[in-house]
Formats: sequence, C-alpha cells, structure tokens
Amino acid sequence: METEDLLLISLGGAAASIVRRMAERATTPLRALILDTDDATLQSITPAVGVSTSVFGAKRLSGRGTGGSHSLGAGAFRDDATQILAQVGTPRLAILLTCCGGGTAGAATTLLEALRTKGIATLVFAVAPFSFEGDDRKRAANVLLPIMETRADALTRISLDALVGEEAATLPAAEAFAHAADRLAAGLGLLWTLVAHPGFIAFDAEHFRAFLTHDVEGGLPFCFADVTVSGENRAKTALNALREDPRFRVNGVDRLANAAQLIVGILAGPDLRLCEIGTVMEGLRAHCQSLKETLLGTADEEAREGSLSVVLFAFGHPLTNVSAAKDGEAPRPLPKRQRGAKAAGTKVLGTAKNRFTDVAPTIYGGQNLDEPTYQRRGIRLTR
Repeated sequence: METEDLLLISLGGAAASIVRRMAERATTPLRALILDTDDATLQSITPAVGVSTSVFGAKRLSGRGTGGSHSLGAGAFRDDATQILAQVGTPRLAILLTCCGGGTAGAATTLLEALRTKGIATLVFAVAPFSFEGDDRKRAANVLLPIMETRADALTRISLDALVGEEAATLPAAEAFAHAADRLAAGLGLLWTLVAHPGFIAFDAEHFRAFLTHDVEGGLPFCFADVTVSGENRAKTALNALREDPRFRVNGVDRLANAAQLIVGILAGPDLRLCEIGTVMEGLRAHCQSLKETLLGTADEEAREGSLSVVLFAFGHPLTNVSAAKDGEAPRPLPKRQRGAKAAGTKVLGTAKNRFTDVAPTIYGGQNLDEPTYQRRGIRLTR
C-alpha cells in the first residue's frame, strides 16, 4: 500500500507531543502533519522523516495560542484553510488526533468538514482532559465532541484518566501526561504499522475506508485499546488484558461486551502462530455478546519477534452519542444523517452565517438546539 493513502493529522500542542513520541519510536516512517496556532510549540518538535509542521492563524493570533477559545481556533483555521488543505493533499484516510480541553481543538470541526468535502474519510481520536483539570476544560470538551461526532466518519473519546489507569495514585503530577501520551503514542504507532504495512491477512487504508463509509449513517462512535505482551501464553494474556481495559468502560457501559462490530489488528514477528490468532479471535467473539461483524488484519516485523500486540476497535450499534451520556446512563442514539451530506442546521464554532460572528452553537444534552426540532428528530415534513 502507498503511504500517501494514509495521513496522520495532529491539532494542538498536546496532540503534537503525542505525534512526536510516535515519530521517535516508529519502526516505519510516519506521514504526519502537525498543526498548531502556537509557533513556540512547533519550534520544539524534532524534525522527522515524513513529518511536517504548520502554524495557522498567524494573522489573527500572531503565532500564539488561543487562550482556550474554540471560536478563535475555528477562526484561525478559516484564515489559512487553503494552505492547510494543500498540505493535506488527497489521502484516502486521515487520522485526526486532538486534545479537546484547549481552544485549538475548535478548528477540528471546520477541518473535518473540509476533509469530508474533499472526499477524505476521517478517523478521529479525541482526547478528553484529566478529571483534575477542572470543570471549564471538561465543559469545553463536552461542547465540542457532539459536533465532531457528526462531522467525522468515526470518532472515539479517549480519557487521559483511563490511559494512566491505576498508576495515577503513584505517579507525580508532572509525569501523568507523559505516561498517558506514551501509552497513546504506542497504540497509534501499532495502528499505523497495521494499516500502512499489512501482513499476510491484509487490512490497509482502503479496507478501513470501506468499513467507515459503507453505511449511510455517519459519525460512528468507537472505543480503542491496545496491548503488548510476551511469554508462552501471550495470546491469552493479551485477551484477558483487553477484556479488563478501562478504555472500554464508558459511563458504566462495557462497550467491548456490547460491540456489534470489531476491527482487530494482531502484530507480531515471524513467530506468530495461527493458534494464537485463533485464541484471540475466539475469545473476543465469546466476550462480545452482540457481535455481527469482525474484520481482522495482521502485520509482521522482525523486530517484534517474541512479543504479541493487539489493536482493537469496538464499534457500537446502533449509533450512540457517548459524549452526551451522563454517569450511570447508557449512551443515547445519535440522529441519522446521510453520509456525505452536511448535517442540516449544524453551525461550526465561530462560523455562524448571520450578522453575529464567532458564535458557538447552543448544545444541550448532546444536541444542537440551533437546529429545528423536526430536523433533530428526523421528522419528514410534506410540502
């Protein structure tokens, strides 16, 4: 597969740090574009083969950050949209990584809309802030996520708390983000290897694109987790670790056990055995009670001999608005939307088409109240 079919895009300083970690450890070169409004952040990124950086919104922000304002982030993207889209090119699949607590993530909605217009499928990893970062950053993320869900082909919300896990009690605060970033970088690195360099069971960017876009419903939510193990019983060890992974626990719901569709990537060296693939797949099918479809891919590299890595995507069915669910409440259905069509009435942050500028939509319970009720509820009116 040509690597030009796949592009990793990071948005904001925290996401840039994760991509930098990926580039430093990559066994295969990344093709990545790092975007930020803060010039100082990008100056600190070590150049790597295939990785480019770009500052946007310089006229509006003079190379500084957004100060947590989503509308400024969206406006900064509009200022330089042509330049950014030229750098993006025409990949078949774009993986977007952004941390939703800050203001630069406000550009994600306009970026996703532009990518959809170009016919580029989008897989979004939206990182939610630590719980100790306060209600303001949490609210900022909760406003942005429902809009991103309607613009992306697939989106997962990844909690920094879940990435740190049980080690949060022992880690110094300064190391908490570094630990979470390292873990996410490792998982995304496995995903990149799986898609960019598939093994004897192929699963490349075109397979991924077909899966994300074969249905008429857009905004598929999913959960993502990865594990790397070694030893004689490494397949069983990996399976047990995935079953217990906190990243599959969303608002009290075990999204893995309730998954209708799975994408499974198994990465190892030339010592990978068919029985190990069978152990992982049979165990997952037994655990997922509502499973209807499974896609499997493998990748093998000499450097991985002795270890076994599994990358797992769990997609729910029907569509669920995970970001809008409250604690103890099951995820709620998202409104259906024809794929490729603009969500009727949805306003991008800072791009309201009226006499008001830099206006954020009114989001309540995960719904945009600026949309007419009949559109939100899917009621067809006769004329």
